[in-house]
Amino acid sequence: MVNTILKEADLFCPNSVRINFTIYQMEIKTL
Repeated sequence: MVNTILKEADLFCPNSVRINFTIYQMEIKTL
């Protein structure tokens, strides 16, 4: 349960969103 709570907290964390966005852009560039 702690892991799921941490994952949910990461979703609301601006830093994680920024990291996910950069990874998303990198995936688009590879395609």
